[in-house]
Amino acid sequence: MNTPGTAHDTPAWRELAPADLAAMHALHLLSIQGLPAQLVKQESTEFFASLLAGRGRVTGGWAQGKLIAYGVLQNDLLAHDNPRAALGLAPDAPLLKLAGAAVDPAWRQRGLQRLLIERRMAMAGTASLFSTAAPGNAGSWHNLLACGFAVHALEYRYGGHARYLLAYAPSQAQPPATAPTQELALSDLERQHALLEQGWWGVAPGQAPGSLLLRNPLPGP
Repeated sequence: MNTPGTAHDTPAWRELAPADLAAMHALHLLSIQGLPAQLVKQESTEFFASLLAGRGRVTGGWAQGKLIAYGVLQNDLLAHDNPRAALGLAPDAPLLKLAGAAVDPAWRQRGLQRLLIERRMAMAGTASLFSTAAPGNAGSWHNLLACGFAVHALEYRYGGHARYLLAYAPSQAQPPATAPTQELALSDLERQHALLEQGWWGVAPGQAPGSLLLRNPLPGP
């Protein structure tokens, strides 16, 4: 049997269709097994069915006839899931959501999460993108930051759990490297929230494990 991830067993990629619903939902459940709601949100079969029926596009990686990775690009956003104002975007600005991804545990540590982000960014064209990630789920937001996203807000969603709101807007300039920075620990979410409310962006992981480096994009006094 081939070892997952070898040159002889590279994933084959294609967009998922309604017929892939069972495989997609099964991989979702496998990927979040044992993880608390504070870190990940369990989605319903109905949500996945709506995505495959037109509310989004899903890129999927297959190996040995099995779905081993997928990433969602959602285009049909609900009214309460519209962060254009918080991101400084015009009401009619094209905006899509990276609405979840999963990788089979046997295929982790091979760069597939970042690849899924990159594939969906390419699918989005010139549209702005946003996603959410739990502060405690460092792997998720580290990959998003590495792909050019920035943390713009700290919100409480999905039953009151903390989530970073991250966005990538091609039309917006990044904060200059000379702008003031602060590194804040995961335990200091209150201070992170305060700086983000003032317009600071989370731009990179900090030096300490779990910390976030924030930069002020606004001109000084």
